[in-house]
Amino acid sequence: MLRNGKQKKVIVYCLLVMVIALGGCTLSSPFQQSEKSKEEQKQQEEKNIKENKEEELLTEEDKEKKKEDEIQQDKKIIEIDYERVKPNELGHIMVVMYHGIMDNPPYHRTYEDFWKDLKYMYDKGYRPISITDYVNQNITVAPGYTPIVLTFDDGLPSTFSLIKENGSLKVNPNCAVGIMEKFYEEYPDFGKAATFYINGHDPFEGAGTIQERFAYLLERGYDISNHTYNHADLATLNEQQIQEELGKVDRMIKEMIPHYIMSTFSYPFGKRPKEEFRKWIASGSYEGHEYAYDIAFREGPSGPFIPPIHVKFEPYNVPRVRGSEGAEGDLWWYFNYYEKNPQYRYVSDGNPHRIAVPKGKENNIQQEMLQAKEVYVY
Repeated sequence: MLRNGKQKKVIVYCLLVMVIALGGCTLSSPFQQSEKSKEEQKQQEEKNIKENKEEELLTEEDKEKKKEDEIQQDKKIIEIDYERVKPNELGHIMVVMYHGIMDNPPYHRTYEDFWKDLKYMYDKGYRPISITDYVNQNITVAPGYTPIVLTFDDGLPSTFSLIKENGSLKVNPNCAVGIMEKFYEEYPDFGKAATFYINGHDPFEGAGTIQERFAYLLERGYDISNHTYNHADLATLNEQQIQEELGKVDRMIKEMIPHYIMSTFSYPFGKRPKEEFRKWIASGSYEGHEYAYDIAFREGPSGPFIPPIHVKFEPYNVPRVRGSEGAEGDLWWYFNYYEKNPQYRYVSDGNPHRIAVPKGKENNIQQEMLQAKEVYVY
């Protein structure tokens, strides 16, 4: 038995030698592979350290040049087949006005209906953009897609609120922000952006301080702006009262979020001040606090939703479509309208540094809004 055991050991040994011989240099042991990985990792770490040191040694002038080079790289024109995509960057950009998430139409949407709105936008090529990008015509949605702006008035808890769970603040899953966050998880290529126009009395009532609520929104890419302190009917107020209504909210937000820039305003009830007092929407002051707004939104069945770069754009009389279904001029009415009349939709060329329009529309571009943007006519 001992002899047979020795023979088996010899056979196994010979087989191992043959396998190694046949494999030649192409085989390596796990140990060798591990050593190779460690060596590659070490080389990468040394490279990273070297790059970091080089970055530290850069002069301020070098850093500025590097930054400028990166900007120029970003500005490279994305070339597309214009006849196939047919971009129209003077087309309509809908600004949608919502209030709360509750069963009380037409001013509110249910959870299911709001999800249906978002899903339609996703399926039909709409993509939300921030209010800042809207104002500055910084449209970065992919070629062939249409930007859309989502806004929410009044700072209602069903629009956004926090709850406390296991000692931590979390978004209420049934509020509009909770729904948008969930939708974004399922459809990340949709993106997420919205602006919340608030009044001065405990906005977004719920858990957390007002400052914590604001921080939660801003950290996730949402925006906040002014809807007057008392949800005032501005058509009934004089210049001092108008400035107080706007100035109080502007000051409240900026005290909690220093250096935060708000460029848009939303009229309560969609009503503008009397003609002689309208300049106090653009700028004014209250108790030494100054405010200024570039754009102001009204609401209700209206249109057309021409973009800020259009020559006929009225910055302090910008229409919004009501986020509802079943009435003429509401969101779903316009969804159907643009399905039947796609030529009126804003269609992106994918490059924020170029304004692409079909031949014959170039004269409708507001030249002072162009800045360094290129106009492309096809």
